[in-house]
Amino acid sequence: MVKILAVEDNPAILDFYRDFFTEAGFEVKTAEDALSALTLHQQFKSDLIVLDLNIPAGGGMLVFETLRTRMHDPVPIIFSTGKSEQLPNLSKLHNVTVVKKPTNPEELMAEVKRLLPRFFSQSIDQNPPPPPNVQPAVRHKILVVDDDPTILELYTEILSKAGFEIQTAEDAIGAVTKFQSFKPALIILDVDMPAGGGKKVFERLRMQLAASTPILFSTASPAAVEDLAKNFNVLVLKKPLTPGDLVGAVKDLLKLS
Repeated sequence: MVKILAVEDNPAILDFYRDFFTEAGFEVKTAEDALSALTLHQQFKSDLIVLDLNIPAGGGMLVFETLRTRMHDPVPIIFSTGKSEQLPNLSKLHNVTVVKKPTNPEELMAEVKRLLPRFFSQSIDQNPPPPPNVQPAVRHKILVVDDDPTILELYTEILSKAGFEIQTAEDAIGAVTKFQSFKPALIILDVDMPAGGGKKVFERLRMQLAASTPILFSTASPAAVEDLAKNFNVLVLKKPLTPGDLVGAVKDLLKLS
């Protein structure tokens, strides 16, 4: 089994890595700072490290330099960063690559397979399976509401790749305003956010605007909206969501095949 060590100080991204790689059949460990990453790698004996650049206790470059110069460890490393300009030129180095945040799941998996060819047969590489998410014939509009910019970027990336048209909002007031102008076919709604929270948005849409638009609550606290899950066109899922779970839930609510 492929062993992946994901190093990241953003809990939302770390949860995404954990679920994404576990769903792919890999064994996953996580660390949130440079020192923990080095210690855990020695214990876990990772086959590959996904490494953020700006992490506490020294940063991703400290991890990289320690592995290569002091430990003489050639473990493949994928730098995942929104600030690739801060990295030195790594193009000529062995077993190192860079993916840009917000991370494209397909690109991330492609780099894992490229860096770990011994784990993947040639037949799989030469005959890749069809993409799991067939784009809908109509570009359905989805409004994503969350006060975490990372979640907004991640969901936008995943759903855009699946063929949906996306707009975002970061609080309850912005959600209602954007809903009226954008007229989405579905809303993905966080619960705990500024200007009233997800329950206020739900009440405004259903009570004042009489909108039956499907609502997917994506929240770390599903119990807070458990009572709303009994309503028509409402689904509550616990964060973090894998790309497959997210797209699958959206298609179920929109009754897409």
